Amino acid sequence: MRTQYKRTSVYNGADQSEPKFMFVWLCEQLDTLGISPSNILDVGSAAGDFLKYAKKRYPAAHCDGVEYDIDLVNLAKQRHLDISFHQGDANNMALFPGNSFDAVFLTGVHSIFDDFRPAFSECIRVAKDNGAVFVTGLFNPYPLDARIHWRYADNLESAWHPGYNLFSKQSVSTFLNGLGGVKHFFFKAFTLPFDLLPQDDPVRSWTEQDDSGERTLRNGIMPLNLELLVIQVEKRGG
Repeated sequence: MRTQYKRTSVYNGADQSEPKFMFVWLCEQLDTLGISPSNILDVGSAAGDFLKYAKKRYPAAHCDGVEYDIDLVNLAKQRHLDISFHQGDANNMALFPGNSFDAVFLTGVHSIFDDFRPAFSECIRVAKDNGAVFVTGLFNPYPLDARIHWRYADNLESAWHPGYNLFSKQSVSTFLNGLGGVKHFFFKAFTLPFDLLPQDDPVRSWTEQDDSGERTLRNGIMPLNLELLVIQVEKRGG
């Protein structure tokens, strides 16, 4: 028995006053590509915290968020009146026409799915010609894909949860190399410049230091090889 992925409770606290380090870092990657966005889409936008920061950083940009959890959509609408939020599925974003957004972000989402290809295809479809898609999440450097489901050990009869499926860089690269509309793509490691302490909930991530003193992320399930996949979209014409 499996449950639907739902983490509404994580976002039910007060609105974050300071942006997460990752939010700032992601926008820096966008700036590095020389893109001045007029339209931004965040797929899996949760309560809208990333778009809140993006709107502050790029005030002239129109920002849209897509989120499957209707409770989070409603929460985001209450908190951020200058951003458009929609209930929708990353695997089928028919509410948006193709060639709509300068920058599309998919952060911490693709490991929920048993197949990454529909969501990646949709993000590329709605990205503008010469725009970019930024996918942040787990990527296996070894040529193995894994479906991973977890549960808390205090109840052996509880349902299994998704959220940590692991897709290899090889599988992703093979898919993108065979997909039209992709001009170039690359992976870039994400590291935190500070420590995260373990929390009471062992599925929440924390940092550890390896033998060289470099910080690595993990949770109670597995080491978390968190990377950014940048997909630059070509001129498709039509």
